Amino acid sequence: MLVALTVGGTTASAFALGEYHDWNKKSSPLVAKGYGSQGSAYGKWRIYNGANGTTSKVYSYSKLSNADDHKVYVNLETMVNAGYCVQPKYTNCTQKYWVHDGTETKHHSSSSYKYYKAHTGVAGQADYARGRVRARIDVPWRTDPATGWSYTSGSEY
Repeated sequence: MLVALTVGGTTASAFALGEYHDWNKKSSPLVAKGYGSQGSAYGKWRIYNGANGTTSKVYSYSKLSNADDHKVYVNLETMVNAGYCVQPKYTNCTQKYWVHDGTETKHHSSSSYKYYKAHTGVAGQADYARGRVRARIDVPWRTDPATGWSYTSGSEY
């Protein structure tokens, strides 16, 4: 699908490069627990090409069962198939993906699912990416509790 945008008399193209990939469903969300609160999240990820260039985007739904002044958010790390591997002499690097960039969605305390997006750039020297996503609870003055990582399928760009 190609969408043309007109801004100030110029036209820019915006289109998705990859398919949407789930990173959990509403029926089986990521669940972070800690300090009396529980944060739940699910959503999709994809590679997108727009006015800001090629990006890795997370589309999330998150909610919080709150015991205090806590907030829930989603953490995205974009992983790509090119990067730096440091290894000792006479060994091989077998890593397929490297973390390129990270971001997080807006922090909120709603008890019903709220929709938020966030994005990172992708590496110019790579041609394939995937997302790894986790839910976190923002707890003031403490380490934020987190779920384990949920990995998406990859997309070429």
